[in-house]
Amino acid sequence: MAISIANQVVTARSDSLAFGVLLAIVYIAIQRVWSNRRFQNFASAHKCKMPPHTRSLLPWGIDRMWQMIQLTNRGGDIMESVIMPSFRSTGWNFQSSGLFGAEPLFISDPDNLRAVFATNFSDYGVESLRLGAFGFMVGKCIFTTDGPFWEHSRSLFRPHFATGQLGNLDATEKAVQDLLTAIPAHSSQAWTQEFDLQPLFLRFTLDSGTDFLFGVNVNSQLGAIPTSSPDHAVDYVSSVAADAVRGEMNFSEAFHLASVEVTKRAKLQSLYWLANSKKAQRAVAYLQTFIDHLAAMETPSPDPHESAPEKEGEDLPKKFTLLAALAKDTHNPIELRDQVLFALVASRDTTAAMLSWMFLMLAKHPSTFQHLRSAILSDFGSDSSSSSSPDARSNPITINGLKKCQYLQHVMLETLRLYPPGPLNSRVAVRDTVLPTGGGHDGKSPIAVRKGTVLNLCVYATQRRADIWGDDVLEFKPERWINRRRSDWTFLPFSGGPRTCLGQQYALTIAGYLTVRLLQRFDAIEAVDDLDTIPQFVTVTLEATKGVKVRLRKAGAAS
Repeated sequence: MAISIANQVVTARSDSLAFGVLLAIVYIAIQRVWSNRRFQNFASAHKCKMPPHTRSLLPWGIDRMWQMIQLTNRGGDIMESVIMPSFRSTGWNFQSSGLFGAEPLFISDPDNLRAVFATNFSDYGVESLRLGAFGFMVGKCIFTTDGPFWEHSRSLFRPHFATGQLGNLDATEKAVQDLLTAIPAHSSQAWTQEFDLQPLFLRFTLDSGTDFLFGVNVNSQLGAIPTSSPDHAVDYVSSVAADAVRGEMNFSEAFHLASVEVTKRAKLQSLYWLANSKKAQRAVAYLQTFIDHLAAMETPSPDPHESAPEKEGEDLPKKFTLLAALAKDTHNPIELRDQVLFALVASRDTTAAMLSWMFLMLAKHPSTFQHLRSAILSDFGSDSSSSSSPDARSNPITINGLKKCQYLQHVMLETLRLYPPGPLNSRVAVRDTVLPTGGGHDGKSPIAVRKGTVLNLCVYATQRRADIWGDDVLEFKPERWINRRRSDWTFLPFSGGPRTCLGQQYALTIAGYLTVRLLQRFDAIEAVDDLDTIPQFVTVTLEATKGVKVRLRKAGAAS
């Protein structure tokens, strides 16, 4: 009798559970039908049409995702192997299959980029995308957040990139001199040894960036020079930055490992947590420890007479660094570390990537190198410190002087056009919204964007479109910038709208400064590798896979 009653209870509970599951399924189905109908009505009201759709061999675009992860693992090129072929075959705006039925959009049309970045800025966010992927490395910071936290962070960062703050280039000159010291020269020959400029650029941007942002030059360039000279003695932080500390990994390897893991997490979309290797975790911990030591080198002390400006555009006190501003604003050490680590990543990697691609292009195009050198000598004179000529002269290098050197600006802009440091951006729609173009068979109708849709914004594709830039779009031609505006939505190496990169003028200034100083010192460049095809690799930036292996000829020396 008791067993019978128990069986009846179990049966009743099972029936109730089954009925509950059935109700949940019906409710979800009704919700989905209602949501689809509501979205269709929204699309119809705005006269929207569907964009082209790429085909996948497997459900949810798993084959495409796997291909991109495999390319990332082996240092392959996802831009030219996956993304650009899809744009060329499908159209400059298209939709693809994503995980669990999601349908992300890929966008390269200037009008759509303007809508996402600026016109309809409030319709899109980044936090739900970036905290999971990039937060693995840089945590909660200006780059990974939306709303009040992002707005407040931006207000802290902005004053430090004002023109007045950039005007003092003494720290940049010091970093330049360290780089020149690190170039391996033949004492009896005009040409240097064959060497890779890319790690020197990375150390240059690290040294100048830490000095500018945090008031501490970590001297990574000097720390990497094998020498017993006491002049090059360095502390622990400098040794770490110079990859001179032995262990499981060095600073550069940790940066690379963390960047690759972040890239894989971004490709995995909502399954980002699957990319969480122990080695990458140790790499991030290594970087975080470095940041803790860096912050300890220059502990800001609050000074009632030294504070951030109250009005935008007002100059900062000379010694009021970004580190001081962040430390004064927050007492949370993890938040401080995350903000500082992101600032370090942004100042080091993106500018070094730009310099690397620019000097690869100058090595590939000797006539451009000579044209640029002539313009530099005309505007700034020769390197009097290394010249034996009594007529050698050197004019001061200022921000205004760099801006007025038009051919230098054109070379940098053309480099950023072909090789933008951030080739692929992303946003997620926070409400149903509309893109102005790209829908229908002719691609001229608006596109309805459902709340929660991920948009991949490919400025790399925009800046390589023949219909915008001409049939010579893939050629490196600085002359194309004569009389061309750089402020339209066809050219976005620093993004656009309210989230425009705050450091764009800083990057152009220190890259231009270093270029002037190098071309004052050297009058020719030769590539070591064949540059007909240059392998590239996307992590947090667009990198030259094989580096920048060159020889340089000292100006005025017999060849």
